Amino acid sequence: MKEKKFKKIYIEITNICNLSCTFCEQDNRKKEMMQLKDFEKVINDVKKHTNHIYLHVKGEPLLHPNINEFIDLAYKNKLKLNITTNGLLIDNLKSKNIRQINYSMQSSHDIDEIKETISKIQEYIKGSNISFVIRMWRDETKENQILQKMIKEKFQFEGEIKDRKQVGNNIYLSIKPEFNWPNLKKDICSTEGYCHALSQQIAILVDGTVVPCCLDNNGDIKLGNIFKENIDKILNKERAIRMRRGFENRKIEEELCKRCDFRKTFK
Repeated sequence: MKEKKFKKIYIEITNICNLSCTFCEQDNRKKEMMQLKDFEKVINDVKKHTNHIYLHVKGEPLLHPNINEFIDLAYKNKLKLNITTNGLLIDNLKSKNIRQINYSMQSSHDIDEIKETISKIQEYIKGSNISFVIRMWRDETKENQILQKMIKEKFQFEGEIKDRKQVGNNIYLSIKPEFNWPNLKKDICSTEGYCHALSQQIAILVDGTVVPCCLDNNGDIKLGNIFKENIDKILNKERAIRMRRGFENRKIEEELCKRCDFRKTFK
Protein backbone atom coordinates (compact mmCIF):
# COMPACT_ATOMS: atom_id res chain seq x y z
CA MET A 1 0.00 0.00 0.00
CA LYS A 2 1.26 3.47 -0.89
CA GLU A 3 1.91 5.89 1.92
CA LYS A 4 -1.46 7.48 2.68
CA LYS A 5 -2.55 10.64 4.44
CA PHE A 6 -5.51 10.04 6.72
CA LYS A 7 -7.72 13.02 7.40
CA LYS A 8 -7.36 12.19 11.10
CA ILE A 9 -6.08 9.54 13.46
CA TYR A 10 -7.71 9.08 16.86
CA ILE A 11 -5.40 8.30 19.78
CA GLU A 12 -6.95 7.21 23.06
CA ILE A 13 -4.51 8.25 25.79
CA THR A 14 -6.86 6.91 28.48
CA ASN A 15 -10.18 5.07 28.58
CA ILE A 16 -10.85 6.31 32.12
CA CYS A 17 -13.46 9.03 32.58
CA ASN A 18 -14.58 11.20 35.48
CA LEU A 19 -18.21 10.94 34.30
CA SER A 20 -20.65 8.26 33.14
CA CYS A 21 -22.79 9.93 30.48
CA THR A 22 -25.88 8.23 29.10
CA PHE A 23 -24.94 8.90 25.46
CA CYS A 24 -21.47 7.33 25.86
CA GLU A 25 -21.69 3.54 25.76
CA GLN A 26 -19.56 1.77 28.36
CA ASP A 27 -16.73 -0.43 27.10
CA ASN A 28 -15.58 -3.67 28.71
CA ARG A 29 -11.85 -3.04 28.44
CA LYS A 30 -9.28 -2.76 31.21
CA LYS A 31 -9.04 0.84 32.43
CA GLU A 32 -5.59 2.31 31.91
CA MET A 33 -3.52 5.30 30.80
CA MET A 34 -0.99 5.40 27.97
CA GLN A 35 2.60 5.93 29.00
CA LEU A 36 4.50 8.90 27.57
CA LYS A 37 7.08 6.63 25.90
CA ASP A 38 4.28 4.69 24.21
CA PHE A 39 2.61 7.89 23.03
CA GLU A 40 5.93 9.00 21.56
CA LYS A 41 6.17 5.68 19.74
CA VAL A 42 2.68 6.16 18.32
CA ILE A 43 3.45 9.72 17.22
CA ASN A 44 6.67 8.71 15.48
CA ASP A 45 4.81 5.94 13.66
CA VAL A 46 1.70 7.80 12.51
CA LYS A 47 3.05 11.25 11.66
CA LYS A 48 3.82 10.26 8.08
CA HIS A 49 0.20 9.17 7.63
CA THR A 50 -1.66 12.24 8.91
CA ASN A 51 -1.46 15.91 9.87
CA HIS A 52 -4.23 15.72 12.48
CA ILE A 53 -4.57 13.64 15.62
CA TYR A 54 -7.56 13.56 17.97
CA LEU A 55 -7.11 12.61 21.63
CA HIS A 56 -10.39 10.79 21.65
CA VAL A 57 -12.10 7.41 21.51
CA LYS A 58 -13.28 6.81 25.06
CA GLY A 59 -12.20 8.37 28.36
CA GLU A 60 -11.43 11.93 29.41
CA PRO A 61 -8.01 13.04 28.08
CA LEU A 62 -7.66 15.87 30.60
CA LEU A 63 -7.50 13.25 33.37
CA HIS A 64 -4.07 12.19 32.12
CA PRO A 65 -1.25 13.56 34.31
CA ASN A 66 0.98 13.99 31.23
CA ILE A 67 -1.61 15.74 29.06
CA ASN A 68 0.50 18.86 28.49
CA GLU A 69 3.59 16.81 27.63
CA PHE A 70 1.52 14.84 25.12
CA ILE A 71 0.28 18.06 23.52
CA ASP A 72 3.75 19.56 23.24
CA LEU A 73 5.19 16.31 21.85
CA ALA A 74 2.59 16.29 19.07
CA TYR A 75 3.38 19.95 18.32
CA LYS A 76 7.10 19.20 18.23
CA ASN A 77 6.36 16.57 15.58
CA LYS A 78 4.33 19.08 13.52
CA LEU A 79 0.98 17.41 14.21
CA LYS A 80 -2.19 19.44 14.68
CA LEU A 81 -3.87 18.23 17.86
CA ASN A 82 -7.57 18.16 18.70
CA ILE A 83 -9.07 17.33 22.10
CA THR A 84 -12.59 16.11 22.89
CA THR A 85 -13.48 16.73 26.52
CA ASN A 86 -16.32 17.13 29.01
CA GLY A 87 -14.53 20.33 30.04
CA LEU A 88 -14.66 19.85 33.81
CA LEU A 89 -10.87 19.56 34.08
CA ILE A 90 -10.00 22.44 31.75
CA ASP A 91 -7.75 23.91 34.47
CA ASN A 92 -5.37 20.97 33.86
CA LEU A 93 -4.55 22.39 30.42
CA LYS A 94 -1.48 24.61 30.37
CA SER A 95 -0.08 24.11 26.85
CA LYS A 96 -1.59 26.20 24.05
CA ASN A 97 -0.19 23.98 21.27
CA ILE A 98 -3.69 22.82 20.36
CA ARG A 99 -5.66 23.22 17.14
CA GLN A 100 -9.16 22.60 18.48
CA ILE A 101 -11.07 21.83 21.68
CA ASN A 102 -14.36 19.95 21.26
CA TYR A 103 -16.58 20.36 24.31
CA SER A 104 -19.38 17.82 24.84
CA MET A 105 -22.07 20.08 26.30
CA GLN A 106 -24.47 17.23 27.16
CA SER A 107 -21.99 15.72 29.58
CA SER A 108 -23.60 17.83 32.32
CA HIS A 109 -27.20 18.47 33.39
CA ASP A 110 -26.35 21.57 35.42
CA ILE A 111 -26.90 24.75 33.41
CA ASP A 112 -24.75 26.86 35.73
CA GLU A 113 -21.93 24.30 35.50
CA ILE A 114 -22.18 24.31 31.69
CA LYS A 115 -22.03 28.11 31.57
CA GLU A 116 -19.01 28.11 33.88
CA THR A 117 -17.22 25.48 31.81
CA ILE A 118 -17.85 27.36 28.55
CA SER A 119 -16.56 30.60 30.15
CA LYS A 120 -13.42 28.82 31.40
CA ILE A 121 -12.67 27.41 27.95
CA GLN A 122 -13.29 30.84 26.41
CA GLU A 123 -10.77 32.31 28.84
CA TYR A 124 -8.28 29.53 28.07
CA ILE A 125 -8.34 30.11 24.30
CA LYS A 126 -8.21 33.91 24.60
CA GLY A 127 -5.30 35.35 22.64
CA SER A 128 -4.67 32.10 20.77
CA ASN A 129 -5.72 30.56 17.46
CA ILE A 130 -7.38 27.59 19.15
CA SER A 131 -10.85 26.76 17.83
CA PHE A 132 -13.51 26.01 20.43
CA VAL A 133 -16.36 23.76 19.25
CA ILE A 134 -19.38 23.30 21.52
CA ARG A 135 -20.99 19.99 20.63
CA MET A 136 -24.43 18.61 21.31
CA TRP A 137 -26.70 15.93 19.85
CA ARG A 138 -29.96 16.94 18.21
CA ASP A 139 -33.04 15.43 19.86
CA GLU A 140 -36.48 16.60 20.97
CA THR A 141 -36.01 16.34 24.73
CA LYS A 142 -36.86 19.27 26.97
CA GLU A 143 -33.28 19.25 28.27
CA ASN A 144 -31.88 19.66 24.76
CA GLN A 145 -34.21 22.59 24.07
CA ILE A 146 -33.11 24.27 27.32
CA LEU A 147 -29.45 23.87 26.32
CA GLN A 148 -30.08 25.38 22.89
CA LYS A 149 -31.94 28.33 24.44
CA MET A 150 -29.09 28.91 26.90
CA ILE A 151 -26.50 28.91 24.09
CA LYS A 152 -28.56 31.38 22.04
CA GLU A 153 -28.85 33.73 25.00
CA LYS A 154 -25.17 33.44 25.92
CA PHE A 155 -23.91 34.18 22.41
CA GLN A 156 -26.83 36.44 21.47
CA PHE A 157 -28.11 35.01 18.22
CA GLU A 158 -31.46 33.81 16.90
CA GLY A 159 -32.71 31.36 14.32
CA GLU A 160 -32.42 27.64 13.75
CA ILE A 161 -29.12 25.99 14.57
CA LYS A 162 -28.00 23.76 11.71
CA ASP A 163 -25.00 21.45 12.06
CA ARG A 164 -22.27 24.07 12.63
CA LYS A 165 -22.56 27.78 13.33
CA GLN A 166 -19.95 30.35 14.32
CA VAL A 167 -21.12 32.05 17.49
CA GLY A 168 -18.00 33.96 18.47
CA ASN A 169 -14.33 34.57 17.69
CA ASN A 170 -13.00 31.04 16.96
CA ILE A 171 -16.09 29.64 18.73
CA TYR A 172 -18.51 27.30 16.95
CA LEU A 173 -21.67 25.42 17.85
CA SER A 174 -22.01 21.96 16.31
CA ILE A 175 -25.34 20.15 16.49
CA LYS A 176 -25.65 16.72 14.89
CA PRO A 177 -28.21 13.91 15.01
CA GLU A 178 -27.86 11.53 17.93
CA PHE A 179 -26.50 8.10 16.98
CA ASN A 180 -26.27 4.65 18.52
CA TRP A 181 -22.90 3.05 19.20
CA PRO A 182 -22.37 -0.11 17.12
CA ASN A 183 -22.43 -3.30 19.17
CA LEU A 184 -22.08 -6.95 18.17
CA LYS A 185 -25.20 -7.77 20.22
CA LYS A 186 -27.38 -5.42 18.18
CA ASP A 187 -29.37 -6.30 15.07
CA ILE A 188 -27.80 -5.89 11.63
CA CYS A 189 -28.55 -2.52 10.02
CA SER A 190 -27.27 -3.38 6.55
CA THR A 191 -24.63 -5.41 4.71
CA GLU A 192 -23.99 -2.79 2.04
CA GLY A 193 -22.71 0.76 2.22
CA TYR A 194 -19.69 2.98 2.60
CA CYS A 195 -17.62 4.27 5.51
CA HIS A 196 -14.62 6.57 5.97
CA ALA A 197 -12.91 3.96 8.16
CA LEU A 198 -9.46 3.04 6.80
CA SER A 199 -9.75 5.67 4.06
CA GLN A 200 -10.00 8.87 6.09
CA GLN A 201 -9.42 7.64 9.64
CA ILE A 202 -8.17 4.96 12.00
CA ALA A 203 -8.07 4.83 15.80
CA ILE A 204 -5.49 3.62 18.31
CA LEU A 205 -6.76 2.43 21.67
CA VAL A 206 -4.94 2.99 24.94
CA ASP A 207 -3.36 -0.50 24.88
CA GLY A 208 -2.01 0.04 21.35
CA THR A 209 -4.76 -1.85 19.53
CA VAL A 210 -5.38 -0.36 16.08
CA VAL A 211 -9.03 -0.31 14.99
CA PRO A 212 -10.61 1.13 11.83
CA CYS A 213 -12.61 3.92 13.47
CA CYS A 214 -13.39 5.80 16.70
CA LEU A 215 -16.73 3.98 17.19
CA ASP A 216 -15.05 0.61 17.78
CA ASN A 217 -14.90 1.36 21.50
CA ASN A 218 -14.45 -2.29 22.53
CA GLY A 219 -11.70 -3.07 20.05
CA ASP A 220 -13.80 -5.68 18.24
CA ILE A 221 -12.00 -5.17 14.91
CA LYS A 222 -8.39 -5.67 15.98
CA LEU A 223 -6.12 -4.90 13.04
CA GLY A 224 -2.89 -5.15 15.05
CA ASN A 225 -1.03 -3.50 17.91
CA ILE A 226 1.14 -0.45 17.27
CA PHE A 227 3.27 -1.18 20.33
CA LYS A 228 4.33 -4.47 18.75
CA GLU A 229 4.48 -3.68 15.02
CA ASN A 230 4.54 -0.58 12.85
CA ILE A 231 1.45 0.98 11.36
CA ASP A 232 2.44 0.20 7.77
CA LYS A 233 2.52 -3.53 8.49
CA ILE A 234 -0.83 -3.33 10.29
CA LEU A 235 -2.53 -1.48 7.41
CA ASN A 236 -1.22 -4.05 4.93
CA LYS A 237 -2.65 -7.05 6.75
CA GLU A 238 -5.34 -9.11 5.03
CA ARG A 239 -8.13 -8.01 7.37
CA ALA A 240 -7.49 -4.30 6.79
CA ILE A 241 -7.17 -4.73 3.03
CA ARG A 242 -10.35 -6.83 2.80
CA MET A 243 -12.28 -4.28 4.85
CA ARG A 244 -11.02 -1.30 2.86
CA ARG A 245 -11.78 -2.94 -0.50
CA GLY A 246 -15.21 -3.91 0.77
CA PHE A 247 -16.07 -0.28 1.50
CA GLU A 248 -14.78 0.74 -1.93
CA ASN A 249 -17.26 -1.74 -3.43
CA ARG A 250 -20.03 -0.80 -0.96
CA LYS A 251 -19.85 -4.20 0.71
CA ILE A 252 -19.64 -4.45 4.50
CA GLU A 253 -17.15 -7.11 5.59
CA GLU A 254 -17.10 -6.79 9.38
CA GLU A 255 -19.93 -7.85 11.68
CA LEU A 256 -19.56 -4.73 13.85
CA CYS A 257 -19.88 -2.48 10.80
CA LYS A 258 -23.08 -4.25 9.76
CA ARG A 259 -24.51 -3.06 13.08
CA CYS A 260 -23.41 0.57 12.75
CA ASP A 261 -26.12 3.05 11.77
CA PHE A 262 -23.66 5.97 11.83
CA ARG A 263 -22.50 4.76 8.38
CA LYS A 264 -25.82 5.96 6.99
CA THR A 265 -24.65 9.56 7.42
CA PHE A 266 -22.04 9.00 4.69
CA LYS A 267 -23.16 9.52 1.10
